[in-house]
Order: sequence, then C-alpha cells, then structure tokens
Amino acid sequence: MRLPIMEDYFYLLEACVRCYNSCKEDFESTVRMISEARGLDPEFTKRVLLSLKERYGSTERYRRLRAQLPEEFPL
Repeated sequence: MRLPIMEDYFYLLEACVRCYNSCKEDFESTVRMISEARGLDPEFTKRVLLSLKERYGSTERYRRLRAQLPEEFPL
C-alpha cells in the first residue's frame, strides 16, 4: 500500500524522538506508544516513519531528528 506522504507526518518522527528520550524503549515499543497516544494503528505509524526515511532522508530536518535516535532503529 502506498502512503500519501507529506511533510506533516514529521510530527510522528518528532514524537518518536520525544518518546524515546523519555523512556529509552526499543523501536517496536516506541512505535506502539506513539501510536496509542495518537489513536493510530502501529503498522501505519511504522510505514509512515519508514516512508519518511525514503522520501526525506537526505534533508537536514530528517537527519537532525534521526541523529537523536539509536542507530538500531530502522529509520
């Protein structure tokens, strides 16, 4: 399924950074927590986050946020 990606979805990456910095959980747990907090399906959240990497991975905004997460996160 192709997702309609817009820069507005960066709020999920920002939430991922905030959540990880608060609880230091693994990727799956972090995705689950931000999904539950926003009433989203965890699989949808995961697809959006991975799509952000594909579409915006070379941008300064993405790289700045990504640098705040562990290397093992698949983003």
